[in-house]
Amino acid sequence: MNENLRDRLLGRGARDPGCEACFEVLDQYAEALLRAEDVVRLFPQVVDHLAGCEACREDTEGLLAALRSGPSGEPR
Repeated sequence: MNENLRDRLLGRGARDPGCEACFEVLDQYAEALLRAEDVVRLFPQVVDHLAGCEACREDTEGLLAALRSGPSGEPR
């Protein structure tokens, strides 16, 4: 099967960089999200990847929770 067709059928878009590339910038993405920046414009590939990868979405949610709680572990 053609790789592009397979990726479209499985939901992986052309801009999806994969888990490893997403993980490399996840901290920057999460910090931008907390600052209410336009992450769709700044990190379009990460947004695409997170739309289809439950594991990376869960990692992102955990990172966001940690960033929100601050160094003491208490919510800010």
